[in-house]
Amino acid sequence: MLALAGLIAAVTAALPAASVPGIGDAAPAIAAERLDGAEPLDLPPEITVVDFFATWCRPCHRALADLAAIREDLGPRVHVVLIDVEEAPERVRRFLADTRLPDGAQVALDRTGAVARRWGQDRFPTTFLVDEKSVIRHINRGWGQGYRERLGRWLRAMLARGATGKRI
Repeated sequence: MLALAGLIAAVTAALPAASVPGIGDAAPAIAAERLDGAEPLDLPPEITVVDFFATWCRPCHRALADLAAIREDLGPRVHVVLIDVEEAPERVRRFLADTRLPDGAQVALDRTGAVARRWGQDRFPTTFLVDEKSVIRHINRGWGQGYRERLGRWLRAMLARGATGKRI
């Protein structure tokens, strides 16, 4: 089983950079185990924030706090998926025990980094905003001044457009 996971990771790492999705492309599947052990994670048919993080990443800590504030502001119309990259479940659990998460957030483990590579994550944190049709609408790479405001503005615009893609 581990050999198969290693093979999948090696093949995924060898994919050309052009194969990673960008804005306007379909969001890749999230083939990662959920930290809570529930069924495999699928993107829901609603606006979703997909954030790749690591417990050792200080900017990720700030991004998680900002995502919690954004989710609190926008409410349940925005779904949050947090994907930890290449860390042990015990370490992630310890970190999350002392971290304020967005309400209702699902946490997944990308133990080999294959999911992060498939999505084109190249730094921590990388945040993707995916619409209800599973299309990537915005990508934010890294964390810095304006992160919370920028993501909040993008998400409010996505919510205003509704399922038809037209302004409501």
